[in-house]
Formats: sequence, C-alpha cells, structure tokens
Amino acid sequence: MDNRERSEGLELKSLLEKLSPRDKIYNEMETNKIIDNVIGFIPASDCADSSILLVNLAVAIAQKGFNTCILDAKVFYPNIYKLLDCEANAAGKGLIRICRSDKVDIRDVINETKYKNLYLLSPSPSDPMEDYFDFQLDDVDRVITTLKETFDFVLIDIPNNPPLEFCISSVKNCNVGFFIWSERIDCPQNTSRFLEFVGSLGIGVSKLMNVILNNLYGVKFDKTIIEDMKLKLIAEFPFVSGAIDLSLEGRVYIADSLIINKKYKESMNSLVNILTKK
Repeated sequence: MDNRERSEGLELKSLLEKLSPRDKIYNEMETNKIIDNVIGFIPASDCADSSILLVNLAVAIAQKGFNTCILDAKVFYPNIYKLLDCEANAAGKGLIRICRSDKVDIRDVINETKYKNLYLLSPSPSDPMEDYFDFQLDDVDRVITTLKETFDFVLIDIPNNPPLEFCISSVKNCNVGFFIWSERIDCPQNTSRFLEFVGSLGIGVSKLMNVILNNLYGVKFDKTIIEDMKLKLIAEFPFVSGAIDLSLEGRVYIADSLIINKKYKESMNSLVNILTKK
C-alpha cells in the first residue's frame, strides 16, 4: 500500500468512526422516529431502472444529515459504484471480503462516495461469479446486521434472483421493501411470483407489499392491478432523461442537476419523508 492509499484509508476510517454507534442510533430512533432503517428495493422489470432511483433516494436521505449506506447485493452484476463514480473494488475486496470472515472490520470494506453522509458496500465486478455460490444465509445476515447497527439507514439494491442467498437474506433482513415497477405487463406477474416464492420460505411478505412506479411515460398502464393484488402504491416517478444522462457520467440527478423535474422532486421528497418519518 503506497502513502496515498494509506492516507485515503485513514481518512475513510476517520469518517466512519463518526458514524452512529448502536446506542446513538437508538437515541435517534427515539428522537426522529426512525424505526425501519433497512430498506430493500426489488426491480420487477428490466425497464424499471431501480438502481438509478435507489441512488437518487440515498443521496436525498443523506442530504438530510443521515449517515446512509447502500448495499449493492447484485453480486453478479454490480453497478452502483459506477452510478456514484466510485472506483471498482479489486477482486476479493469489498462485499466478498467481509462475507468470508467475521474478523473483517466493516470500515475496511466500505467505500466513501463524493456525496456527504453517503457510503457504499459493493461487490467487485472482477470477482468470479462462482465465488458467490459458497456463501450461506448466515454470512449475508451477519453483514446486513453489522450495517444496520452502524448506519442510520441501509438501502439494499436487491437482485430479482430469489434462489440466491444474497436476495433471500436481503429480503429477510429488510424492515420494509419496495417493488420498483415500470409500465410493463410483466411487473405484476414477476412481483406475484417473487412474493409466492418468498412466502414459501416462511418469510413474511407484508413488509414487501409496496410498489413504486418509476420511469412513467404516461402510457395506458392499468394501475388498478396494484390494488387488485393487495399492494400499496407509494410513489410515482416520471421518466426524466436527465436522470439517465447524469447516471452515465456517475452523477446523481437529485443532487447534480441544475433543474429538477417538479413531479420527480415532489415524489422524492414525499418518499424521503415517509422513510425518515418526518
């Protein structure tokens, strides 16, 4: 490790030492009514752009002064590091390292982002896919529990791959979960199949009965299917090309755009308020 890397590592450790320890988090729960601080997001369609929405939401929560960590559980195809313009972890670093050993300090695997109060725990895109088949639910549970006790909020980008331990553990450990839908006919079917599988494992699905509509173009999508499925529509975000454009540059629309779509901003503020109980 050269002097520059050592300096950056010490700086990151210094920042993370300021994060809320468990006792402080519980005090803040009392003060700010933070009850559910692990939040999962599940894409119901490839067109939903759930990762872009999650990153914007995480930045918006962090801007409120909450120490926030994103867990990119898409171990086969991580992309959050690109959306936040972070350097990719080297093979064997990041998420896989702490999953392999309970002796690893969480501060050694967390990436600092350029956005204040926002951190990232990410897989390495260089890790062989087969390495992730070696983990058990307990390994992932331990990681999520550590994040929960360290940060004010943990947002998990959950892969829609139900047989995968990283998917199931994320669903099991989140306090509340949201399906991200686009205006596509496969969203209701994919959501139904996902809930059926999760329920068959004995995991309660009531916390997952929430839908966020994203990338709305205004086509003739029948939203009544959400109510028919006993789901709850929480927020609606219009398609904003600027959000996609900035994501390609590793920039976040809600923080870096000079002009924010009014409907998008209103929906984001409403969702942040729901999650932070304000």
